[in-house]
Amino acid sequence: MLTETSVEKFQKRKAIVHLSILLGTTLCIGLYLICTTVLVAKDSVIFVKYAQALAGDPSSTMLREYQHPGYPVLILAIHRIADTVFDGSSPLGWIYSAQAVTLIFRLLAAAVLYFVGRRITGEAFAFWGVLILILLPKPAHFGSDALSDWPHIFFLAAGFLLLMYAAAGKKWWLFGLVGVSSGVGYLIRPECVQLIIFGLLWLALQLFRTKRTMSLKKTALALVVLLVGFVVAAGPYMKLKGSMFPKKRLVQSLPAARFGEVYEPQRRMPSRGIYTAGFAPSDLARALHKLVEMIGDTLMWFLVLPLAIGLYKYYRRGRWYEPGKFFTTVLILLNTAVMILLYCKYGYMSRRHTFPLVVFTIFHVPVGLYSLAYLLRQKFSAKIESSFSIKADANFWFAVLFVSCIVICAPKLLRPIRSGSRNYRQAAEWLAENTDAGDIIDSSDGRITFYAGREGVQYDGRVISKDARYVVEVLKKGAASTIGSEELAVAKRFESPDGKSKIVIYSN
Repeated sequence: MLTETSVEKFQKRKAIVHLSILLGTTLCIGLYLICTTVLVAKDSVIFVKYAQALAGDPSSTMLREYQHPGYPVLILAIHRIADTVFDGSSPLGWIYSAQAVTLIFRLLAAAVLYFVGRRITGEAFAFWGVLILILLPKPAHFGSDALSDWPHIFFLAAGFLLLMYAAAGKKWWLFGLVGVSSGVGYLIRPECVQLIIFGLLWLALQLFRTKRTMSLKKTALALVVLLVGFVVAAGPYMKLKGSMFPKKRLVQSLPAARFGEVYEPQRRMPSRGIYTAGFAPSDLARALHKLVEMIGDTLMWFLVLPLAIGLYKYYRRGRWYEPGKFFTTVLILLNTAVMILLYCKYGYMSRRHTFPLVVFTIFHVPVGLYSLAYLLRQKFSAKIESSFSIKADANFWFAVLFVSCIVICAPKLLRPIRSGSRNYRQAAEWLAENTDAGDIIDSSDGRITFYAGREGVQYDGRVISKDARYVVEVLKKGAASTIGSEELAVAKRFESPDGKSKIVIYSN
């Protein structure tokens, strides 16, 4: 008979094995994707330029920049460490530093999410859920691109885990760590402030429930340390910017500028119906449809049904005010409401916006897969066992479903990031070889001039800078050039491998 000590040791060994598999898989996939990346995202250049500017004048850089400074600060820190080993001053050196930051925090987030899942669905489902998340193409690509999504997810998950520990263990002082986690995460992405909302709602629940789990004194102390922890971490930046949410305020007033000086948000063109109707029922329906589309695409659609089954089973049992269920419910409702507001007001929603909804519900996917496995066992196991002489139990069918998930995910997972954009890198190499270091280049995509190591000015399709020696125009399939042949001479053309884009370099 196992003693309590031996059971604890067994559980620790099991957790170590699970974490080793999760982290090893994450690391291998991440390194492969970093090494094979063809082109980083547009926002990546903004973050890297921000990090470069922070090295010179941090305060003025934060004042004029649109993005939050947390991720650029991390890029700068990793770059300085890497620069002591090898020369990382080249554009690729900075990009690799940014990708390294993202991968490091994806590893940390995978570990934290495993412990989050253990408290929500149990150890086995937590392991399988995080492993599925690791193998999904979109989250994997986010984790090897130069983007802030995974650093943001790490602090959100860390605060979420601390909230569950604090609420279940009645430890008021842990709310202070939640506040710090929310504040540091806020410096990366403002969405991390939702941890404060979760904490406030839980503490309010203690005031109005007759069977409260914390005394009024501890509830008051928890509230104080929650807010103080957040203010200590995020307050100096808010004071510097003069606003709690400066990112949204700046989006409407920033002028166009040279790449890296100020971020000019990508234009979002809402549909005519959404823009004029506001929050009409038809607009809400479109928003919900878009939300399901984004989540379904991230889950490769194959896992949407298991997720729905898993969530149904989760909410069918237990009490709503249990910490895990309470915080999960609030997270789903709050993020869903924000997504609907975003789409109805601006006509835009991306997979990166809906990413937290996928991350914090992924533990329910293996629960749904096991439910489907039991159904398959009832219908097909007898035939399988008689034909192939194998034991076709629920574990067998779960393995079949899991392997099917891997087969579906593998082609997109192993595809190099933006493999269809090799012409961007070709254009950058041509500029690096055929222009001088001091040349100013107008470009409709800042990544080209950044990879080329040249100073770029945003080309909006209308006005060409008088100081520009070259103009780079990116044309999507079927789009017409805005530059006439009588204005500038064509110096070079580059077609994408899939024929979806064409890059034309003009000499001025």
